[in-house]
Amino acid sequence: MVTAPIFGETYDDPNAPFVIEQGLGLVDFALLPHLDHENHPESSTAKVERMAAKVPVPTYGIDDQTAIKVVDGVAEVISEGHWKRFVPQ
Repeated sequence: MVTAPIFGETYDDPNAPFVIEQGLGLVDFALLPHLDHENHPESSTAKVERMAAKVPVPTYGIDDQTAIKVVDGVAEVISEGHWKRFVPQ
């Protein structure tokens, strides 16, 4: 299994450099929460798309009404909101 990255915290400064670190390796994707939330300008779809382009695994941008359920290694998006899956090029 690929060790999925985790992202550095940028809440204090949305213009801070984007940081990627290794996660626990439990899933083979990355997750960016609060997609397009008014209180999280760093999580606009355009910014999440740019960040996801730097990540070597698929990245889910999800809003606060979305969850990812993983059973036997298969991810399922459960949502009453909006989300987007970004695939590395």
